[in-house]
Amino acid sequence: MRIRLNSVMAVAAFVAILSFDLGLAAQQAAQGQAGGATGAAPAAGQRGGGARGGGRGAANANLPPAGPAPRLSNGKPDLSGHWNNPYTPNMAGVRGANVLDPMTLMPFDWPHKGEPLPDAKGQPKTYDLPFTEWGLAEWKAYDPEKNGDYAGSCLPFGMARSINSPHGTQIVHSNDAIAFLFEQNTWFHWVPLDPNFKWPADLPPSWTGVSTGHWEGDKLVIETTGFNGYTRLDTNGHPHSKDVKMTNTFERLDSRTIRHTFTVHDPKAYIHDWTNVRTWNLKPANDVIMEYSCEENNLGLDDGTIVKWRYPDRKN
Repeated sequence: MRIRLNSVMAVAAFVAILSFDLGLAAQQAAQGQAGGATGAAPAAGQRGGGARGGGRGAANANLPPAGPAPRLSNGKPDLSGHWNNPYTPNMAGVRGANVLDPMTLMPFDWPHKGEPLPDAKGQPKTYDLPFTEWGLAEWKAYDPEKNGDYAGSCLPFGMARSINSPHGTQIVHSNDAIAFLFEQNTWFHWVPLDPNFKWPADLPPSWTGVSTGHWEGDKLVIETTGFNGYTRLDTNGHPHSKDVKMTNTFERLDSRTIRHTFTVHDPKAYIHDWTNVRTWNLKPANDVIMEYSCEENNLGLDDGTIVKWRYPDRKN
């Protein structure tokens, strides 16, 4: 059983749960902040987990030249593969630089954009998203060093932070459904594509929500709702309410590239919908998804280095 996570300094607990090596996490964070919305992806040889890093240097070194996107039997693009989705610990980027308008996919402005928030708790923060009053209060109050973070306690990351994690995602795709197998904590998310499928109406709210998917031409659109309100959008702690709708789109541009957009619609937390745009690259054939055990290796919870997260008195 592999080890991804070890004891970490409390001030970095909310970052270190995504990597057993703080130096590597910092390097990946820089890559993610630089490329989270512009499409830059970390090199295949720069993944977390020292035991599996040998012999893999330049990104895509073992991949054949890009060809046409493969197709399912129904003619739609087949998104199957083991993908290097960009590590995105900060969906806003620097002072909101990665935030795009969903309609134009261009940067846009909002009141106080980029201004510092000197009264915020935890790490230095800016007005980096188009917050509502409630969203700004949640953002300013987030302090994982003092209050813990649910991910540092090995609880489910939620839809956004699972997609933002740095360890790769296996996609299994058929005509009627698509499944995302996240190496992060060995989690998965299943999405029906059959228009006749209906989720049970009495499903309880959950960490990752429930999704439905449909095609718009060759673009797969996945809408996710039904959240319990406990999760955050990213490692930096940007908030969302339990009523958020997350829309992810996937376009397979060729045999080894996916164009991905992530849109947040949450009127309680944000005055304006906003989007990231990213590029996923296919991993080499010898790079396989592996087991990840947060609970076994999260030694910081045992020795008190990491503050244990506790359920809030209310749901957002």
